[in-house]
Amino acid sequence: MMGSTALRVVVTCTAVAALAAGCGGKAAESSATPAPGVAAVPVAATTTHPAWPTTPVTVVHHPAVPPVPVVTGVRYAAHRDERYDRFVFDIPGPVPGYTAKYVPKVVADGSGNPIPVPGKYFLLIVFNPAQAHTGAGAATISGTHTINLPMIKSYAVAGDYEGYVSVALGLNAKAGFHIGELDGRVYIDVAA
Repeated sequence: MMGSTALRVVVTCTAVAALAAGCGGKAAESSATPAPGVAAVPVAATTTHPAWPTTPVTVVHHPAVPPVPVVTGVRYAAHRDERYDRFVFDIPGPVPGYTAKYVPKVVADGSGNPIPVPGKYFLLIVFNPAQAHTGAGAATISGTHTINLPMIKSYAVAGDYEGYVSVALGLNAKAGFHIGELDGRVYIDVAA
């Protein structure tokens, strides 16, 4: 039969382990009082960081054209608790193919002229077939914009040229990323 001190040790260790496991990666300091003769085991406060790769990603889609898919807008937000920034491309209708990769500098499609983009590293997302203008020729997204999220500092439209739309994200560091699709949009999450 187990003695009362040994039983308290097992119960205390089990409670600390359950507390740590039940926090989903966000452990808190344990406030449980240990049994006499048992040292307190503090559980450090930690936050899980997404373990996404930094390698290029290509997704192939062949939407029927015309009409060519249109990138109608962009949105972005920091997800501080989950430790990533999200950048969203609104694309109603069929989704075009896309690539996402790190590039050493940002250049304009067609001309090859450099585009100054705030940030230390550049993540380029290219859609094809796609356009960033209306049927009448009005731009739906354009320019360079500072946004100051924890990881994503800016974005710039590098091209809307011959069925390709290129957008560069200016980042604070070379961070892992995840790109995916939801209804009517493509999103890219960058670890922060």
